[in-house]
Amino acid sequence: MTKKSPNVIFACEYLLGLNNKSNKKYGHNYQSGRNKDVDDMFDYFSNPKKSVVKLIDYYMGHTRREHYNLILEDGSVATKEEVEKRKNNYKKYIKNSNIWKGIISFNNEFIDQNISFENLEQRIAKEVMPNFLKYCGFKNVKDMDYVFSIHTNSKHYHIHLAFLEKKPNYVYRNGKVGYRRLGMLSSDEKNYLKRLVQLAVERDKLYTPLLKQVNNDIDDLKKYFNVNEKNFVLKNINEIQFEENILKLGELLKQYRSDKNMIGKKMNYNSIRKTELGKEILSLTRNIKKYLYNDETSLLYNEKNKVNESLNKLNEYFNKLDSDNNMNSNILKNDLVKDKEKYIDNYISNAIINHSLYKYEKISMTIKSKKNLDHITIEDIIQELAYQNSLTKKRTNDFDRRKEVLTNFFENSSGSTKLPNKYKMERAIKNINNEMDQSAEKFSELFNYGNSMNK
Repeated sequence: MTKKSPNVIFACEYLLGLNNKSNKKYGHNYQSGRNKDVDDMFDYFSNPKKSVVKLIDYYMGHTRREHYNLILEDGSVATKEEVEKRKNNYKKYIKNSNIWKGIISFNNEFIDQNISFENLEQRIAKEVMPNFLKYCGFKNVKDMDYVFSIHTNSKHYHIHLAFLEKKPNYVYRNGKVGYRRLGMLSSDEKNYLKRLVQLAVERDKLYTPLLKQVNNDIDDLKKYFNVNEKNFVLKNINEIQFEENILKLGELLKQYRSDKNMIGKKMNYNSIRKTELGKEILSLTRNIKKYLYNDETSLLYNEKNKVNESLNKLNEYFNKLDSDNNMNSNILKNDLVKDKEKYIDNYISNAIINHSLYKYEKISMTIKSKKNLDHITIEDIIQELAYQNSLTKKRTNDFDRRKEVLTNFFENSSGSTKLPNKYKMERAIKNINNEMDQSAEKFSELFNYGNSMNK
């Protein structure tokens, strides 16, 4: 099967730095030849006869002969003085730095249908090359020197480019910084440049609309977790297992925050440590989120699917981009898609834990007055029973859950003996709390030496 002609082709060659340990060539003649190579390269890149001119400008008699056909890092066109300055600098840099020279070639229709040469120049200078150099392992783009020119004097539009290190700038595996010793670019590095170029060309027509749709869908989903929006799903769902999981999570979070001395601070899901308590918090949060996502009758379910669909379309675009350039789609990871998925997942997790903590503390203060702040209430027992029941048994509907919780609360499940009725239960709890108060008073008397001696 014949492969499709790619939209972008990239080929690169290199010359090792004169002092590179892998460079086995020495001598005055070799160094002179390298200096001449620098002069020839700049003269060829900046040749005015190969200058990019729009067809309409050509017929109007406008050219760019007042400048050389060479684009610098800031996207500006080099003057004659700047070309000479770069020649001299490169002759110094090549003593220690490798020099890379590449050609990016295009399918002409691909360029004509998607972008102007002027916009392409700006995006190559300010976006493509900086991101590419970082991907290649160079620490600071400002410590790199790169130039390029677009030529249209052959069958295919193409870009000539060159780059090198102005100072040691390559990050080794051990974290140290020095000149890059290897000259050959890897397949990953070459493919990454082709992807960046195609993204730059297709941005306005394809990439930007897809990315905009993803961001809009994510914003719509976030509204369901914003307390200022009417669709606040963490507050409006009336399902006892969900409600009790929210309250139980709040209780666990309050305990965790107290243990970590984080009182008054907003919590971050990713900062919760995987202690025994932390693992229970993380697990319960995931279960709450799973419940929200799996309710096919909710608007949230549809909104989450919209986000998934838009992310899939963006992912398919990246895969098609690789396919169009005959690249293995497994070589490059679609980090942008993964970052978007991670962002919305963390946003919702943080919304859940902070709402749970807020709701638990609010209900606790409502149920318990200052006088009996540490006392047990019926609500406490029902809450814990409901939570434990949800962990061990599954019920098909809310009615069955409520019925079982209340039945277990007021009756013995064995049927041999019955627990007291509600009145007796309330009375028993009241007696327990009174006994706790009396015990506390007796205990405190042991330390009132002064008062007892004065009686």
